[in-house]
Amino acid sequence: MIHKTKGIVLNHIKYKETSIIVNVYTQALGRQSYLVNKVRTKKNKGNAVLLQPLTLLDMEVYHHPKKEIQRIKDFKITHPLLSIPFKQEKRAVSFFLTELMSKALREEEENTQLFNFIYHSIEVFDVGIKGDYNFHLFFIFQLSRFLGFGPEESTGDQSYFDLLNGYFTDAEPSHGFHLSHQALDNWKKLFHIHTENLDSLKLSGAERYALLKNLIDFYNLHIDSLGELKSLPIVHQLFHED
Repeated sequence: MIHKTKGIVLNHIKYKETSIIVNVYTQALGRQSYLVNKVRTKKNKGNAVLLQPLTLLDMEVYHHPKKEIQRIKDFKITHPLLSIPFKQEKRAVSFFLTELMSKALREEEENTQLFNFIYHSIEVFDVGIKGDYNFHLFFIFQLSRFLGFGPEESTGDQSYFDLLNGYFTDAEPSHGFHLSHQALDNWKKLFHIHTENLDSLKLSGAERYALLKNLIDFYNLHIDSLGELKSLPIVHQLFHED
């Protein structure tokens, strides 16, 4: 059956000599894997965009629910990426976020709100925004809400945030997965940032990295398959060193 859908390229793996299997988060079908032949040849340079993380596509795909790997009938780029593939910092963020999403996005079904959030965020990040060095923090924090385990907002001046249960509390949790003091103050700042005011998040390099680590810990507590993120050291080097 043929479906028309928008898609966001997550990553790919090589398959045989000239082909790839590309993982795409689609608007209509959720997370899908597609076999694309003869990508890594000089005659098919047009398909090379499928190698670029966060590429935004319009697609026609063959979909068979019982198959793990599908086929692409046709595709075109909907928003040519102007800066993400060409700026070192943005390229590093793209690899980091697609690694995270590749592990976090598992549903093979439509989730329009989640898809639209990711799609629009990529468009904004590519065009350029003030404070884009904080974009990954904003994105990861907001993504957790769409994935169903977003943190509850503070209702007062609580002394702790419980990472395991996702809420603020006055009593210190009995387990070790919680934030307090400076880590808590920086966590609270995430509730007030959006793409228009990313530069308002004032952090030192060490604080920014600690906040990112807290976000990853939060994800690990709620997504069993997350594990180690191999691209984290590169992001650390580019954005989190004073």
